[in-house]
Amino acid sequence: MKKISYYILAMGVGMMALTGCNDSFLDTSSKTSSNSTSFYKTQEQANYAVIGCYDMYQRTVSNGSWPSLFQAVETMSDDCLGGGGPDDRGDRLMDRFDRSYMSDQVNLFDGIWQDYYKCIYNCNQLINSIPGINFSSSADRIDCEAQARAIRGLAYFDLVRMFENVPLLTTATRDVVPQATPDEVYKLIVSDLKFAADSMDTTAYADKASHLGRITKYAAGAMLARVYLFYDGVYNDNKGGEVPGGLTKAQALQYCEDCIGSGNYALESDFNKLWPAACTEASTKEAGRKTTYKEASNEIVWVVKFNNIDNYTLSNKDGNRFVVNLGMRNTTDFAPYGNGWGACPITPYAKTQFSSDDLRGNATIIDCTQLTNSDGKTAYDIQKGTDAMDYTGYVNKKYCPLIFTDGTSMPLYESDITGGDMMLSQDQNWILIRYADVLLMAAELGSSNAMQYVNLVRQRAYGNTSHNLTTAPTREQIWQERRKEFMGEGIRYWDLRRQGLDAFVKAELGQAYSSGSSTGTPITVYNNKEQQQIGDTYQEANIRTKRGFFQIPKTQIDLSGGVYKQNAGWE
Repeated sequence: MKKISYYILAMGVGMMALTGCNDSFLDTSSKTSSNSTSFYKTQEQANYAVIGCYDMYQRTVSNGSWPSLFQAVETMSDDCLGGGGPDDRGDRLMDRFDRSYMSDQVNLFDGIWQDYYKCIYNCNQLINSIPGINFSSSADRIDCEAQARAIRGLAYFDLVRMFENVPLLTTATRDVVPQATPDEVYKLIVSDLKFAADSMDTTAYADKASHLGRITKYAAGAMLARVYLFYDGVYNDNKGGEVPGGLTKAQALQYCEDCIGSGNYALESDFNKLWPAACTEASTKEAGRKTTYKEASNEIVWVVKFNNIDNYTLSNKDGNRFVVNLGMRNTTDFAPYGNGWGACPITPYAKTQFSSDDLRGNATIIDCTQLTNSDGKTAYDIQKGTDAMDYTGYVNKKYCPLIFTDGTSMPLYESDITGGDMMLSQDQNWILIRYADVLLMAAELGSSNAMQYVNLVRQRAYGNTSHNLTTAPTREQIWQERRKEFMGEGIRYWDLRRQGLDAFVKAELGQAYSSGSSTGTPITVYNNKEQQQIGDTYQEANIRTKRGFFQIPKTQIDLSGGVYKQNAGWE
């Protein structure tokens, strides 16, 4: 079999400790330089190897590869435009699915590809070594394998959603493995996540104060529900068929019901407390942080943790590197809202999804027309006069960097840093699944409690019962509720994809119009100080032919000797 020096295998064992925030298993400073022949022998080594698996998934963000999954899918959703500056043409390429913005850009997603396969490499090394590890009990062995397989399952789920046609590696090999069919990949995803959901102890890592970031059986089960809904929408036309690997609609629902019935999770009573920028006051460095942010909220089902200890001389790379991309461009006048590169401006139509009495709107979107500095200038007026592109005046508040009043970066967690580097010290965690998501997935999957579950989410959103449903929710109602509940969280793109290709294309074309429909009035944005209508920059052929999947990096195709084939529309 032909062999290749993959970029995706350019790492070695590399058991980096996944450092996170205070009072967590992720704070360990343990590291080892052992290789694969001397490692994976004892239970202690296995535990370090598990941390290495978590660490490598974290590095799909903290490694600094651009774009990260989060930024890519926010940019490519109908809730956001590309943004950035004049030279950030890749933002517009992703947003419009149009390679003419950077005709020579054939490796836009190579960083994502490499980072994910490095994560899979770590998981495969551990999973395949488990038979030779001396565990103190079968329960410890199961726990170790379950975590590694859950991370591998998540990594492959991300990859197959992004690229659809990916090589399926289950061993640490240098062989060229042809791209698998999506069904083959989904079969492994289901197997891995089912192993974790079905075999982990019900109490394992339930204590968020000490185990936040660890995968639980309920987190794995909730991810299986997400897997089911995405596959069923994209490949089964939402007809409720079985997903490869034997995952049925009834099973997906039961995983959600088990999570709900576990008593481990609940909706955070104040939606703002889930998002640092929504509940943090402007303050000086001397006064310190003033926030009510609840990192270990009982609403958190699965989260990726970050910290703020990295700098350019360290190799830890543990900060959230996508947050800075979303910050307000060219201004530090509006603490606590921090500066960044101005990517993913929220569309005017997305802003209209929130009624005035929907509390989620203010926690989700920064309206720059409402922010005034000491000179009486609004953030909108300042930024529209700069080189910002696709500028709408609406910024993602859920994942917004924070600054002190002197403009220096504000760490969220206790640290010896007082104003770290804006590009490295962002330490906000990335929430993968919230309890609200589990409730709405259960409703969509046909729970007999569907109306109750949706109403729980709506009651929190409006602060009362006046918006409660009185009949069972339709699928369309649930989809609309999901859009508002999860706007700005990297979920909308996947939800839109599973509503069918026609719905996907229609929404993507409509994002540049005030009504959300391309038959309406085009919106006007600021592009490098100039007002422009951008409706005609979205072309159906560019969107439809790609079917919502990413460009396979040409570097990877070349390294495979042409074994890998490019996705349609990206040739």
